[in-house]
Amino acid sequence: MKKILITGGSGFIGTNFVNFLSKKKIKILNIDKMSNVSTPEKFKQIFYKKNYKFFKDNLNNTKKIYQLLKNYKPDCIINFAAESHVDRSINDPIYFIKNNINSASNLFHAYNKYYKIRKIKLFHISTDEVFGSTKKGEFKEYDNYNPSSPYSASKSSGDLIATAFNKTFGSEIRILYLTNNYGPYQFPEKYIPTLISSFLKNEKAPIYGKGKNIREWMFVNESCKAIWKIIISKKKFNKINVGSGVRLTNLEIAKKIFKIMKTKKLTNLRNNNYIKYVKDRPGHDERYALNTTFFKKNIKYKIKNNLYEALEDTIDWYIKNDK
Repeated sequence: MKKILITGGSGFIGTNFVNFLSKKKIKILNIDKMSNVSTPEKFKQIFYKKNYKFFKDNLNNTKKIYQLLKNYKPDCIINFAAESHVDRSINDPIYFIKNNINSASNLFHAYNKYYKIRKIKLFHISTDEVFGSTKKGEFKEYDNYNPSSPYSASKSSGDLIATAFNKTFGSEIRILYLTNNYGPYQFPEKYIPTLISSFLKNEKAPIYGKGKNIREWMFVNESCKAIWKIIISKKKFNKINVGSGVRLTNLEIAKKIFKIMKTKKLTNLRNNNYIKYVKDRPGHDERYALNTTFFKKNIKYKIKNNLYEALEDTIDWYIKNDK
């Protein structure tokens, strides 16, 4: 693996993945439109600067994407590009639907055209949210989709288009379902950064409903390592679940973060008065859980469940980068 094309490489997971790859002497081309939720380029930790090229653009122009593929000749493509905040998708559903479906479709079309010249794989990053909510059990890779928000519906649509392209054109688009990620460079509107920011300001952190919604939490560094192992693996698959198995309620995550920050004397809030319950959002999924049996059996990487240390690192990063 010598060259990789990354779309959305200035988003949260994309930025972390670019930084992860930069240590491997791999040539990286990052295409990102750069919105107000993107991570500025100054945060790219490029060890071999000649191996990194940033191209500021969206995925609306199929011809331009195809030309970049012909010029750059990557060994694979990783698609992180997507609008990803559920709350904003509820406030502006049409924008999310148009953006996520069109960008994925344009990329797949350009890739499929290039695939006729050079048979490379495209790894499309999806989410556990496409499966919807389950009170018990775990979702497997080929379970039915049941999205609850405009965001997850738009991601579901992109996945289905990828599957259709594979069936119709014989291309190799691989879908990776990730769980809730957290760590450095995550935009402040997300849940864990909101908790950290609130506690630092000695303000009660807002929690939807009763805080009982369960998510599967994964440190972004672990996701990057897992994605890399999948990319270099010779195992054949069309879809793969990538999760940590760490499943906690929103209230439990808030308690853990508060405990760490209280121990470090980073907040003056009282132990019994650090959260506030707010009106639940529409269509709020109760529980996410991925079955990762295929990953564990076929990908030679054991995902670390180092929640406490990872939360500490995340808190430290936000304190150092509080601007």
